[in-house]
Amino acid sequence: MKKTTILLFALFCTTFAYAQCNTFYMLDDRSEWTFETYNPKGKLTGKNEQKVTAFSTTATGYKATVKSVIYNDKGKKMTEGDLELTCDNGTFIMDMRKFIPEEQQQLFSSYEMKIESENLEVPSKLSVGQTLKNGSVTLTASGSPIPMKIEITISDRKVEGKETITTSAGTFDCYKISSKSSTQMQMGVNINHNASSIEWIAEKVGMVKTESFDKNGKSAGYTILANRK
Repeated sequence: MKKTTILLFALFCTTFAYAQCNTFYMLDDRSEWTFETYNPKGKLTGKNEQKVTAFSTTATGYKATVKSVIYNDKGKKMTEGDLELTCDNGTFIMDMRKFIPEEQQQLFSSYEMKIESENLEVPSKLSVGQTLKNGSVTLTASGSPIPMKIEITISDRKVEGKETITTSAGTFDCYKISSKSSTQMQMGVNINHNASSIEWIAEKVGMVKTESFDKNGKSAGYTILANRK
């Protein structure tokens, strides 16, 4: 009986440890959620269903594979792919390599590809005024007849304040995080795109809302959490 009690206590401590790895992104093998995307006028333009398909605990947190399926406003599936998420010693880590869509990577598939990245991170504790780590990913192709390179950078991440956000999934007390993004593509011609965004994240929920803005500060649309299981 005593051994059983000790074993159950050990299992509880292990479960509690990985579940509490990050107070904002608490995942397990049953987690699934749906986001809805709207244009600046509030018209639905699509949705994104995400579900954990693989989950494993580590000594310092967890690793998860999330299947992401994107649909248009008519419910037609447009694309799908996997996201790799990691939590390590309280820090939630998003793989920046997944910020380059599979379709664009296929354009480089005939040549030798090189990907370098610095992942995005969300610490377990946030405070207003806090500055967060930047993220970047660079894909280059060697041996192509023309220079081929894609570089995405997310910078100037700062916790601006706290706000309450209500969606169809509920009402959440959120931290408001601002950032800037830069996309540079070199494929014969140079294409540069600069934007900014604001993300609202809540404890035990993760992202509740995100809104993007063009270089002039005009809204380009927003995404909200529609439901979470």
